Amino acid sequence: MATHRIQILSFAALPDTSGNVYFEPHAVNFGSNDRYAGMVAVFKDTATRDKLGFRFRVPKNYVGAAKFIVGWAGTVTTGNVRWELDYTAVATSAESLDPSADQEALGVTSAVAGSARQSVEASMTATAGNFAADDHVMGVLARDGTDAADTMANGAYLFSLEFEYADV
Repeated sequence: MATHRIQILSFAALPDTSGNVYFEPHAVNFGSNDRYAGMVAVFKDTATRDKLGFRFRVPKNYVGAAKFIVGWAGTVTTGNVRWELDYTAVATSAESLDPSADQEALGVTSAVAGSARQSVEASMTATAGNFAADDHVMGVLARDGTDAADTMANGAYLFSLEFEYADV
């Protein structure tokens, strides 16, 4: 059995309408050396729960051990970010692509690294049985500024959102 990760932050990602989550070039506020071009998703420091929607398909070789991995960083060196992820996995046929409720809600509090712009991985374990190969997965990743555990007084810079799983 091997473990795999797939990037699920893609063209289908859509920030909520709050204006507190948005995409910007790495070089605008996060990068200081401006050597490598790319985009980051910014989650501002607010007292609200700000969200970024996503969708992906479960790989054909999926058998279990589902996790969501949030790759993020900050430009400050103290504080925590409260990440929450809600999702629904929908079978390729016979299920609605417009579910009325989340299948599962996950959360993790993650400390910013002790150095600015240093990557941090926050992992959330999902219920493995909720997924099957070829399922469509729809969800939102949120920074929950309403949670007392979210103490980082600055924006959180999301550079990856991955789905980790085991195969046969």
